[in-house]
Parts: sequence; C-alpha cells; structure tokens
Amino acid sequence: MAHEIAHISVRKLPAKILLILLLLAAGVWSYFVVRWYLGNTLAEYFDPNEGTLDAAHLAARLAPDDPLAHWRIAQVSQKILPLDQQVSAIGEYEKAVSLSPNDYRFWMTLGTAQEQVGNPAQAELALKRAVALAPAYAYPHWYLGNLYLRSGRYDEAFAELRLASQADIELLPQLFNLVWEIYSNDPEALKTAVGESSPARANFALYLLGRDRADEGLRLWNGLSGEEKRANKDVGDQIIRNLITKLRYHDALQVWNDIMSEKFHTQIDQLFDGSFEEPVAYAGDTIFGWYVKGAPMMQIGIDPNKSHSGERSLRLVFQVRTNIQDLNASQLIAVTPNKEYDFGFYVATDKLETGSAPQIQIVDANTGEALAQSQMAPTGTNDWQANDFSFKTKDKTQAIMLKIVRFTCTNEDNPICPIFGSVWYDDFSLKRTN
Repeated sequence: MAHEIAHISVRKLPAKILLILLLLAAGVWSYFVVRWYLGNTLAEYFDPNEGTLDAAHLAARLAPDDPLAHWRIAQVSQKILPLDQQVSAIGEYEKAVSLSPNDYRFWMTLGTAQEQVGNPAQAELALKRAVALAPAYAYPHWYLGNLYLRSGRYDEAFAELRLASQADIELLPQLFNLVWEIYSNDPEALKTAVGESSPARANFALYLLGRDRADEGLRLWNGLSGEEKRANKDVGDQIIRNLITKLRYHDALQVWNDIMSEKFHTQIDQLFDGSFEEPVAYAGDTIFGWYVKGAPMMQIGIDPNKSHSGERSLRLVFQVRTNIQDLNASQLIAVTPNKEYDFGFYVATDKLETGSAPQIQIVDANTGEALAQSQMAPTGTNDWQANDFSFKTKDKTQAIMLKIVRFTCTNEDNPICPIFGSVWYDDFSLKRTN
C-alpha cells in the first residue's frame, strides 16, 4: 500500500500565527518547568542546619507552589529566629501543609513549632493529624507523647511513647528514662507505663538492673511467662551478665534456667556434665557449663574414644616448646556460702613430659581467691587415677570457678617451660558435706 505524506503549509498567515503561538506556549511552559525543577531540587538538597534563609527563599521564589520549599523556609526560620518572631515559621509550615495535606512530616513539624511558640492545643491537633497519616511511624507518636508528657497527661503520653518505641526499638532507652523520671518511686506505675509487651518488660527489667534496682528488675522479669522469657533470650543473656558483675550468681543461675533448654539446666551445688556425656557445645556463651577453648600449640576438646566411665572425656594434647599457662577450660558453679565440699575427678596421661603439669583449681568467683587445688597430673603414661580434695566456701561465696590450670616452671636458669603429651579428665564430682 502506498504511503501518503501530509504536508502542512505555513505560508498562510493563520498557520504562521498558530505556529508562533505554539512555540511561545512551549517556551513559557519550559521556563516554568525548569524554574520549578530548580526550586524543587534546591529545596530537596537543602540542609536546614547549614543553609541560609536567603537560599530557602530563593527555592520558594523558583517554585512558589512547592510545599518542600516553604517547609525549608520554616525550618530555617525556626532555627535562627528568636522565639517572639516564630510566627513567620508557623506561617510557612501552614503553607506547606496546605499545599501537601497528606505529608505527615509537614504536620509533625507544624505541631512541634506550635508547641514551641506556646500553642499546645494547635500543636496537639497537628501532631494527631501526623499520627493519623503515619500510624506505623515512630516519630509522630514520639512527639505527640512528649507533648502530653509536658502537659502532665501521663497516661496518654506513655501510650503514645510505647507505640513509638514499638515502631523503633532504638527509642526504648529514652522511653525508660522518661518512665524512670516520672515513676521511679512507684514500682507498679513503672510497670504500667512500660506496657504489657514482653520485650518492653524484659528490656525494662534489664534497665532497672543498670539502675542498681536489681530486686525490682528481677520481679519484673519473673512476672513474664516461661514462653515470654525464652522469647527474650537475648535480653536474658544480658541480665545474667549484669547479675554476674554484681556477684549475684544465684539470681543469674535462675535466669539461666529460665531461658535455656532443659538439657542446660543446673542447680546450686551441682556441677554440670562432669562426665562430658551431654551432646552440647562447650563454648563461651555457656555461662553455667563448661567453657573450652583451644590455645596455640595445644588441642583441647572431647575425646569420644577414651573415658573412665560412659563414652567420652576431655582431652588436652600439648606440643609446646616454650611456655603456656592459660589452658582455657573452666566451669562456673553456683554454690552455697560457708559450706564444706568434697571434690573429685579422674585423670589419665600419655607420654606427658614437663616440669609443670596441669592441675585442677577451685577459685572463689566472688573474690578470685584460690580455695583449693589438686596435685599435678602425673607425667609419663598412666591409666585413670582418682583425685580427691576438700574445700570450704567463704561467708559471701555464691559461686566457684572450676579451672584446669598450669603454673610456670621458668626461672633464671631455665627461661622456658615446655610441655608435651596428652592429658584426659573425666568424672568430675562435687558434693556438699554440711
């Protein structure tokens, strides 16, 4: 099919006039588009903390109907003008709101500005509008809650502040500071202000421990259900470490049992997994259990092929030509103050050669004082040998540290203390005798 080409003649005067008018219209339209684009871009990248009022006004002149430009003028005005001249800032915020009534940011800043100039009723209306537009965002709730707080409307305030902290967990510490400031002498009001959320209550329990209100914090923690405690295990771990720094080992043990699976549970005066039979990890996060970690030039771990009883034991293999003291094998055990204990274990060796062999030491976790220690493991090759000794805890001892240690044998004539061979430990036992 043949293609037809349409030709428009511009020789006639009406066509010329129409073409000129179209070109003029396009030019005017392009001018305003470019002008608006420049104003919008200037407002978009404007920094209210560093920009000047002149620059903000320039953006508004280039794009007079752009709400962002008026918002920038308001922000700078609010920052640099004295309080008695803040009316102009309010006007610019209102202009931004009128041009973009569904942008929560404009309502939120209008609300904070209204409160700043002493118009709490208008501030509340603006902040409520911001909350309605962005109910899942943290800061509209946060600013409205603070407005209520400064007005003495505490129930409404903490309802909003809780919503804010649920939307942004980074706000939790600030919420707790405010709760503490208002209700520090009213434990029940403290719990009510924090809310029913188990993460909030668990975190507030930790906060109270940080305020040296451990008893109140533990009561709040113990008010959670078992499922809620386990769901907040990360917070529970922090509570345990806080209690340990306060030397409250019995309380720490209770929280440990709250958050750990049953196979990790232990009790006061009970050594955990003394025969190394439990299928658990022996790592640094096992607070009331074996902590086992390797060191240079030695291996330490579970041996599934050699045992005194059961199927497994703890093996240490040394190929150390210089010096080594930190063996990184220990267990924290909660005990009763001012009581006597019998302690026992079995040890075997293979081709052990050294001037200072490993031995077992019992250390007071409260003071760091050594309460007792065993003889050194026998050198050479030896089958399982029983070792027993007794010790007594101090008046304030709540926990002991069972440690495998090695003391140096270096001196001026012999500056190194090598050790070669293998040592096995099994069947650790602890029994209170009074």
